[in-house]
Amino acid sequence: MGAKILGLGGKPVAFFSRTLKPHERKHHAVEKEACAIVEACRAWRHYLVSRHFKLLTDQQAVSYIYDEKNHGKTKNSKIDRWRIELSCLDFDIEYRPGPLNVTADCLSRAFSAATYHTGPSLSRIHEELCHPGVTRMYHFVRSKNLIYSLAEVKETIAKCVVCSKIKPRFCKSENSPVIKATQPFERLSIDFKGPLPSGTGNRFILTVVDEYSRFPFAIPCRDQESRTVIKALMNLFSLFGTPGMVHSDNGPSLVSHEFRSFLIENNIGFSNSSRYNPRGNGQVERYNAVIWKGIELALASKKLAPCHWEQVLPQVLHSIRTLLCTSTNQSPHERLFTYVRRSATGNSLPSWLIGASKVLLKKHVRSNKYDDLCEEVDIVSLQPESAK
Repeated sequence: MGAKILGLGGKPVAFFSRTLKPHERKHHAVEKEACAIVEACRAWRHYLVSRHFKLLTDQQAVSYIYDEKNHGKTKNSKIDRWRIELSCLDFDIEYRPGPLNVTADCLSRAFSAATYHTGPSLSRIHEELCHPGVTRMYHFVRSKNLIYSLAEVKETIAKCVVCSKIKPRFCKSENSPVIKATQPFERLSIDFKGPLPSGTGNRFILTVVDEYSRFPFAIPCRDQESRTVIKALMNLFSLFGTPGMVHSDNGPSLVSHEFRSFLIENNIGFSNSSRYNPRGNGQVERYNAVIWKGIELALASKKLAPCHWEQVLPQVLHSIRTLLCTSTNQSPHERLFTYVRRSATGNSLPSWLIGASKVLLKKHVRSNKYDDLCEEVDIVSLQPESAK
């Protein structure tokens, strides 16, 4: 913290500054500014007692707190004690913006200026710290109270040749919004996974994902030819109808003239992601990883070799279609078909039926109103789906 006292001609009479104590560094910025005023008044009390003076600060909140015209109450007991201590002094407090409060600010940065002129340069500090990024580098600068600004840190890192080689920065397109489907089968994303170990000759998986519902289809294929893709999609379209758009990467079979002609004949639009940019087809790329990870887990549970992945593929697809998708907050099946997917897993008897040989059943026919409402019966058979 720093302060100065000015004489009648506007020339400085004395300067005062001190470093913050360890516990004071944890205080809020307003408390630090308020403490600076109190410390300055304590140091120059022999000048200020019985005199009317003007107090200038670059903290607008502090100027409001110490203003005599402010009769409101503060909820900070520390500031209340400081207000009582200054109440015996006659002063007018005035807010001065930071750019105009240059002299006092220079006092608080005197040590930093000395470090700036005598210490190592920012580029050397960046090199000795093993080339950190902007955030960590600027945090170090502030923690050591160096005089470098955020703009200087960014400029130094941007001009660093080593960072440019080891940590290249690529241009990001900010003005190209992601195309989102608004209804089922409006957009399909397709891609191949493989080659995979197989005992049946199917070494590839053609993954198709409905972008609206995230409903996945995984079709085992022997090769990645265009005719294989067309045959698989025709079977899919015969069940669900043709989509509005098919999106893929730049695989040879997915950009061939034969495949494009098939889409045009069926009045289906097509698009491709840019080259060397898997994020452009990120949804199906991600589902490739999710499906294969599920296959590996299912194979490990059943103690099967990786070449038997086709045996567990239906179980994995059923699991993905049934479980919640966090992006849509619905299961893919429920979002596509608008009803909850039924499953053989999870159906159980009511807890009152477990381990019971006899149960109480409502007596629909009673001879009189004094008969029991229920009767004890044996469980012969039941259907958990329809039992109420």
